[in-house]
Amino acid sequence: MNLRVAYTVGLSVGFLCMVVTGILMYVTEYDYFTSGLHIWSSVIVLLGVFGHFKSNWVPYKKHLKKKLGRATLLILLAGLIPVSWGLVTEQAPFVSLVSFGEHLRGASEVREGSYTSIDLSPNTQGQGLSLYIKAGDEYESAPQPLYLGLTYTATPQIAVWLENQDGDFIRTLYVTGKAANSGYYSAEKGEGRTKRPETLPYWSHKRGVQTSDGLFMPEMDSTEFDGRTAATPKGDHRITMASDIKTGYRLMVEVNRSYDFNEYYHKDRFPNDPIYSGSGSSGQPSLIYQATLQPESQTQYMLELVGHGHHSGQNGELYLGLDEITTAKQIISFMVASIDES
Repeated sequence: MNLRVAYTVGLSVGFLCMVVTGILMYVTEYDYFTSGLHIWSSVIVLLGVFGHFKSNWVPYKKHLKKKLGRATLLILLAGLIPVSWGLVTEQAPFVSLVSFGEHLRGASEVREGSYTSIDLSPNTQGQGLSLYIKAGDEYESAPQPLYLGLTYTATPQIAVWLENQDGDFIRTLYVTGKAANSGYYSAEKGEGRTKRPETLPYWSHKRGVQTSDGLFMPEMDSTEFDGRTAATPKGDHRITMASDIKTGYRLMVEVNRSYDFNEYYHKDRFPNDPIYSGSGSSGQPSLIYQATLQPESQTQYMLELVGHGHHSGQNGELYLGLDEITTAKQIISFMVASIDES
C-alpha cells in the first residue's frame, strides 16, 4: 500500500487548517476553539512531514548532496539566528510583524481603562442622556458546551427605558440585540431559534406588547428597535441616547445573564417549570436598577438595585427580596447616568 497518497492528502489538509487558524489567531483575540484546531492541525502536519521524510528519505539525501540543496538548508538554519536575536532584543523589523498582529487583536478588545461607546442619539438639539455601565467580575459566563466540543460564553442582555412617577412605561431607550429581536439559539440539538421570556421579563411586561404566542418578548427578527439596539459589548460601555427628560422620570435598567446558577437558583430548583428547567440555562433572575431623574438640579445619577424579575418570565412583577441573589449582583459593577444639554 502506497502511503505517500495518505501523507500528501493529510499534509495538505493540515497545512490548510494551519493557515486559516493561524490568520485568525493573528488578527483576532484568543479563542479556545481556534487555538485548539491550530494545535491539532500542527499535529497532522507533523505526522505528514514525518511520513514524507520516511517515504522520501533516499531522494531527500540526494537533494542534500547537491549544492543548491545544501545551500538552501544552511541559509534557512542561519536565518533563524538573526530572527531570534531580533525578537529577543525587540528590534525592527523582526518585532514589527508581531506588533502589528497585537494591534489587530487589540482593536477587537476592550482594554483596561477603556470602554466601548454606543451612540444612539439622533443628530438633533435637546437634552441628551448617557449611561455608563461598568462590567463586573461576573459579566461574562464561564465557557459553555455547544456542539462537537465547541464552547461559547454568555454576556448579559440589557434593557433601558423610562417610566413616569407612577411607574407607567414611557419608551424604550436601548435594548441589546438578542432581546430586541428574540435572536436566541438553543443549545439543545435541533431546537434552533427560540424565545426566552425569562431574559428581561420586567421590561417586556412593562412594554405591554403581547405577541400571538402569548409572550411579551419581541417577535423574532423584529425591526421595532432599529436605532435603539446594539450587540452586547464585551465589557465596559457607554450608551448615548437622546431623550427629553422631565422631573420625576425614572430611568430603569434590567440586566440578565444565563448560566449564573447558585445554591438557591440551581438547575433543579423548579423542576415543574418548563422554561426554567427545560433549557437548563436560566440561573438567577434578571436584576432591575433605577434612578429618579431631576434634571433641573442634578446631572449625574448612580443607579440603585431595587429588585429582580420572575425567574422564568411568567409575569412582570418586581420582586424586592434579594437574599437569594449572589453572583448576579457582580454582573454589573455600577451604572452612572448623565444628563447633558446637546
